[in-house]
Amino acid sequence: MLSPDQNQRLKSAAQSAVACERATDLPAELTVAQWALESNWGTHQPGNNCFGIKAYEGCYGVQLLQSTEVINGVRTPVIEKFATFPTLDACFAKHANLFTTGKPYAQAWAAYRLSHDLHTFICEIAHVYATDPNYANILLQILAMPEVKMALAAARATIPA
Repeated sequence: MLSPDQNQRLKSAAQSAVACERATDLPAELTVAQWALESNWGTHQPGNNCFGIKAYEGCYGVQLLQSTEVINGVRTPVIEKFATFPTLDACFAKHANLFTTGKPYAQAWAAYRLSHDLHTFICEIAHVYATDPNYANILLQILAMPEVKMALAAARATIPA
């Protein structure tokens, strides 16, 4: 069960995710689940980077942060360069762009566009996006939460298609 603060942040993230979905077709479910996991329900968003997006050429700014990678089955702390964003909405837009135009996700995105099979899409992108072998299962567990389903439904009811 989520705290009132977590629920409030979830509602805000769901609004941004649905708005992004309307613009890009990337499922808001994926965006919200990754937001929840990567930002610990919105409590860790340094530089408005709620997805742990690594620094890239032309990004708004760069920050050095400690991260955890799973290397040879061992959770290992590493220091890496991460992007910063002027707003959370800009981060959501970059996140959508990674999946809808990024070469590593092209095959999974094309298959999703034909099938709209969210479960398969999440499983296909998880091993590229994250080093944690349980990443897809964690995202699917988040999506099964009633609070997440309600927040997405409410956002879809208020944001025009």
